Parts: sequence; C-alpha cells; structure tokens
Amino acid sequence: MPYVATVESMRFRRRVSHGVAVIALCLGWIAAPPRCAAFQAVATPPTAQPAPANPRALYQALNGLRPDASRVYSIHELNLRRDVISLKLTEGRIAFFEPLKGHVTGVVFTGRGHILATPHDRGERRSLAEFLGVPILDQSFTRAYFRFTDDTASEVEQQLRAEGDEPSSDPAFAENWGRAVAVLNPWHSLRIMFDFLSENPLPYFYAGIVSESVGAFDVLIDGRRNEQVLIGQPRVENGSVLYNVWASFQAGNAPASPIQMFAPLDYRVDTTIAADLSLEGKTALHLKALRSGERIIPLELSHNLAVEQIQSAGGEPLLYFQNEDLSRRDILRRGNDSVFVVLPEQSQVDEEFHLEVTYRGSVISDAGNGVEFVGDRGTWYAHVGGTDHFVPFDLNFRWPKRFALVATGNKVESRDEGDTKTGRWRSSVPFAVAGFNLGEYKMETASSGQMKIQLYANRQLEDAILERLRDNVLVLAPPTVLPPLDGTTGGILPPPPPMPSPSDLLRHLGSQVLDSIHFFEKLNGPFPFDHLDVSQIPGSFGQGWPGLVYLSTYAFLPPDAQARAGLEERGQEETRELMPFHEVAHQWWGNVVVSATYRDSWIQEAMANYLSLLYDDSKKPSEHRMETWLRRFRDQLTVTAPGAAETAEQAGPMSLGFRLASSKIPGAYETVVYGKGTWVIHMLREMLRDPSSADPDARFRDLLHSVLTENRFRALSTEDFERAVEQRMTPAMDLEGTHRMNWFFEQWVRETGIPRYKVEFQVKPRGSEFQVTGKLVQRNVEGIFTASVPLYAAHTGGKPERLGNVATTGSETRFHFTTRVRPTRILIDPHLTLLCRTD
Repeated sequence: MPYVATVESMRFRRRVSHGVAVIALCLGWIAAPPRCAAFQAVATPPTAQPAPANPRALYQALNGLRPDASRVYSIHELNLRRDVISLKLTEGRIAFFEPLKGHVTGVVFTGRGHILATPHDRGERRSLAEFLGVPILDQSFTRAYFRFTDDTASEVEQQLRAEGDEPSSDPAFAENWGRAVAVLNPWHSLRIMFDFLSENPLPYFYAGIVSESVGAFDVLIDGRRNEQVLIGQPRVENGSVLYNVWASFQAGNAPASPIQMFAPLDYRVDTTIAADLSLEGKTALHLKALRSGERIIPLELSHNLAVEQIQSAGGEPLLYFQNEDLSRRDILRRGNDSVFVVLPEQSQVDEEFHLEVTYRGSVISDAGNGVEFVGDRGTWYAHVGGTDHFVPFDLNFRWPKRFALVATGNKVESRDEGDTKTGRWRSSVPFAVAGFNLGEYKMETASSGQMKIQLYANRQLEDAILERLRDNVLVLAPPTVLPPLDGTTGGILPPPPPMPSPSDLLRHLGSQVLDSIHFFEKLNGPFPFDHLDVSQIPGSFGQGWPGLVYLSTYAFLPPDAQARAGLEERGQEETRELMPFHEVAHQWWGNVVVSATYRDSWIQEAMANYLSLLYDDSKKPSEHRMETWLRRFRDQLTVTAPGAAETAEQAGPMSLGFRLASSKIPGAYETVVYGKGTWVIHMLREMLRDPSSADPDARFRDLLHSVLTENRFRALSTEDFERAVEQRMTPAMDLEGTHRMNWFFEQWVRETGIPRYKVEFQVKPRGSEFQVTGKLVQRNVEGIFTASVPLYAAHTGGKPERLGNVATTGSETRFHFTTRVRPTRILIDPHLTLLCRTD
C-alpha cells in the first residue's frame, strides 16, 4: 500500500503490516493437510537422548543434534517422494542425526543424487521456467541436508534394511558435516519443536540441496503453511539479498480451507516514547485458540524491539523465543520480526488466552529539524502473525510534549503532564492494523458536512531533502554578479530561493483530499471511518492506515521545490496527481477489505491506483490524464527491463504478488501489480459501461459498492472478486458462453501476455453502403487467448466510426462489417479499452 518515490522515479509498494503477514511464506502457520503418519519413532541405539521437559532446553538440544558417526550407511538407490517431488539418492553415504526422545529428525547425504518435480499448476511450472529455463525441477546434486517431523527416518531405514545395508562407524563423515549442521539446525529447530510439543503434529519435510549447476536451493513441504510446497533460492543482486520463490503451491492432500491456530480478539497497546525517542511498550493480547493441541503462539514484533517479558493473565511468566529460529527465507524477506510464546499446556479449541508482552527499543529515528521517522510501522506492537484479523484496538501513548502525535482510531483522552503528553485512541470499528506518527507539526483542519480532515506537517524539512535543496541552489541558480548600479563599481548577488516549509501547503492539500473523498464516496459508498488524519512522513512514500494517511514530504512541497529536491518530472506528476489520492482510496480498498493471501494483493493496489487516476482525470478532463497514464503503464509493461532479457510483464502474472520482486527483475512487482493491475480494473470498467445510459458507470459503481459491503472488514480473494463481476456481467462479456469470467481472470490475473494486433482488410461497395471484410491477426499470446477487440473505420473528413467488436478465436479471426462510409483505415481500439499493442 505505501506509495514509494525516489528522485529518479516513484513506485508503489505493499504496506509493511500486510506484507509481513503475506511474506511470512515459509513459517506461515496457516494451513495443514490431514494428519499423516508423522513423527514416528524409529529403531534407535540405546544412546538415544531423552527430550528435555523444558522447551528452552529442548530447543537447545535440537540445535545441538549432529550426524551420528556410528550410523553411517553406504547406499545405492534410495528413493523418497513428497507430493510431486521425487528424490533419488543414487550412490553415496548418509548419516542419521542423533535421536532425541526416540525420534530421528534429520539425515545428511554426500554422493550422487537427483531431484525431479513437476507442479500440477500451470502457473507454478511457468514460475520454475522463469528461473531454471524449463518448467520442471530436474537437478542432480552432490550434497543434501534433510530435516523432518514426518516418517522420513523410518522410510529411509526400511529401504536400508530391505537392501541389507548395515551401519558403519565413520567419524570423518560426521565431522565433515558438523560445521554446516551447526549453522543450519537453528533454522529448523523451532519448527520441529512445534511438532514435539503439539498433540496433533503436522508433517514437516525440508531438503537443502547443493547442485553444481544452480547452487544451493531449498525444498520444503510443511503442513503448517497455506501453500505446503515451496521451492526457492536466496540470491544476491547488486548488494541486495533477495529470495527467489521458484514455486509455491498447495500439496495434493491439502485441506479445502486453511487451518488457523490462533486468532486475536482485541489488542490494548500502551506505548511510552522517551525524550531520546526510544520506545517502551506493552501489548495486551486477547486471543482464541482455533485448533486443539498447540502450545506455541507465533507473534510478530520489530527486531528493533527486544522483548523483556511475556506474562499470562495471572501474571505467570511465559517462555518465549524472539528471532531465534527464522529460516533464511524469512530473514531475507522481512528481517527478524518473530516472537514465539510457549503456553504451559496444550490449547483447546475456542479456549481464550490473555497475554501481556513487554518490550523496549528504538523504532523512531530523528530525520533532523524536528522531523521524526517511525520505522517498522507494521511491527511496533506485538500481534498475531499470519493473515489479517479485524479486531478492536485500544492505544495509549505517552510522549514528549514538543511533539504532536497522531494515531489510528478516535482520540478519547488527551492531557499534559509536565514535559510529556498522554493520549488514548480507540477504534470505533474493527481494524486490521494500527499505526501512529509524530513530529513537530503544524495542524490544519478541513471539513465539509460530516467529514473532517486534520492535516499535520512539519514546519521544517528533514535533513536529507534540505541538503539536496541547498546543493541544487548552487546548480540551478549559480551566483551571478549584476551590472554596477548608480555609477558604483560593485554588484549584488541574487538572493537564493527561500527554503519551503511543508506546512505551507496544508490548506491546499486538505481541500484536495476532502474533494477526493467526496469523489470516492460516489463509487465506494460512505467514508468508512469517523475522520481522516493526514500526516507528513520523511522519505519518498505514502501509506494508508484506518483513518490515517502518511504522505511523503514531497507531497507537501510546491513543484519548484520538488524539482530542486531532485524529483524528476514524472515523479512530480505522481506525487501531485496520484500519491495522496491513492492512499485515500486505500481507506476502502485495504482497510475495509484486505487481501486474503499474497496472491490477492493486486486487487487493493490496482483499485486504489485506478480510482486515483479516475479522480485525477475528473479534475482536468480536457488533459486526458487517464489516457496518458494508461499509455505510460503499457509502455512500462512492454519495454524490456534494464539489464534483463525480458519485460517486467513477462516476469510473472499478478497472482504471484510479492514473488514478482525477484533477482531477475527486482522492480517487476510495482510495474505489474500497479501498472497491469490498473489496466485490469480499467478493462472491467469499460466492459461494464453502458454508453447509452444516463449513468454509464452504474454497473461498475454497483460492483465496487457491493464488494465493499459484502466483504466489510473481511479478507477478499480474487475468486470473491471474480464472482462479484460475474453477477454483473453483460452478455457481451460472456465470450465463452458459460456466464463465467474465468477467461478474463485466467488471462489477465493468473497468466502473462499482452497481445499485439494488426488488421488486414478489403472494402467493396454494396449498394449505398460498403462491405468491410478482413482478418484480425493476434500475436505475442497463446492461440487460445480470447479478447473482444473493438474496430473503428477511419475515413477522410470525419470521426472514426465504430464497426464493432471482434472476439478473437486464435491467431487469426475473420470479420465482416457494413458501414455507410468507405474506410481508409481500420483502427484497433483507439479509445484504449484493451491492454494491447497494435501494428
């Protein structure tokens, strides 16, 4: 949801709080397949270690496990299959891990092996091909590290017995693996401990593979993930570490709906901000168990905040682990933001818990001149990880008096206490997230009817922008000696331009935001919160929270100051025309409805972007702003990315969500989700339009309003949105005769491809009219790609005349039209209703 601007260009990015829930891909405790024969004890030597009763000791014991030098086997042809993944250990040596409480949780292998995987899902095969060049995982390997809580150990042992293999002692082999195992174990110990402590363990299987052709990569099948199967690899590109998800999908035996472990019922957050901007906090969480038999509750909290204590409702200290077991996938994607709380006993379904988490640290930094930056905006309070939950929030703050503080919710209390202030904010409706901001603000109020907006901006600029302005004064206006005056020999220098104040534009910005709210209400329904606060934030992005919007400092500067600060013309246009209204639109699309999964995040981002364009276009219709932006987005999608061999659109479909931001094309997420997403909403609106009606957008408006009403304070999936479109589709939209829109969503959301069209035609007189016949040629997409392509007849001395639409049926589609005027040319979609290129 944030809107990101740089001095070179501006892009949107996903809101941090939602992104954390979506990006916690590998330790997402969301779903599980039915229980299998998991965690079976295997025959172990009498030296098997007992499992410690204390979870902390158990965690350390799991970290300390090493290959058992007395149980090393020479193997020939050992096979394992997990879902669509086949592993063959052709020849080499393996060693079992030392057992713990009769359970073996790991094996290491050195030798010759092979892994083969072919996902059933077409999109995931395409994703594999993006990274590997072929739509299957087909790799030979020489080393592998396995961890598991399923029946892998007994399965391997049975195959060894069947072959008559006997263990031998090989200390050198075990020692050779010792250092690597010591590093790798902590990435898995907590996940294994989940199953040790659970009454109903869920299968976990991990293989760290070392291939000579592609290097080290991960293979994971985890019953606690919504998408149980994951294949991926970390990469370093230009100094940045990214995790490339090659494929991620549900296992064949996945449940019909995700299994959730715990859900929040409400949050109370008490926060004290000291004079040095350090933060002390306490979050009281009211939770409910959704599954019996669990003892570990996963929470999220900034890695910059150290947990000091976690207590139960009765004041009993609870054991916890903070940032001690994150796989490299999570660390690379979101930093160490996890806290795992261990309950004294296993949970019972519908049982409610009260936890109190106390922490301290620093998530606020001084940007200079009284401008403060609240970092880790999604994890400044402890909360349940996983999917978003709409719950009541009660926020209490104590902060230095020199600052003004704004927060989500309604302010119900505020008072001065010496050099500090205290305040309390409560949500009047359920929130999925909560946020706050503070600074040495000037405040302005804008109101109209029942709608009230309060805007906050610093009187001075942060150091980073101030330094750029000062540097560019010398570049843009170099000192110049003027001609002598009044017979003197001296001269004067022109005064430098005055330094702008962000607070100078508050009144103007407030009127714009208020006007956009009234515009959006006509499409989305009433503004969903009691009021809106708009606050300046240092940097180059915007962000939307329930009833609270952060806007970049650039949005508070006049165009000349933006240019002097290094913002290019395109960035200025985005700051001026899109950023504020994109974030206002997120008050509905992102805070009334949220994404069901990372695959659905395109809806709220695309909708917010498109609505901001609609508003911008409505203010200056003669400038055709919508058309300008649609062309820009199309160009960005179809131009080969710098340093890449393909376009951003070819990096993957919108349904990949954050996975688009890979090492292949790091900027593909923004280009695809925002650019192509905007086009998708535009195409839907154009298909729903009725030009002959007095209210051409009635269906589109009804679609938006009904989706927001029927899914109010709920998660929205692409399937939900698709069904809502189908309920309002016109006969012309039913290209396949099924009264379904899956043709559209499959092509534009779940697949890649932007068609290119050209027309070949002939004209013959027929009485007083002309008969136009020809064919529409479709390229750059698969032959089954279906689209309704509008054709217009251009002729001398008049406007183009609409001939009709051609529904493509392959690479070439014949058409026949009759027109009153002889066409000199056939125009393909001149009004930009379809994302395509033309010859």
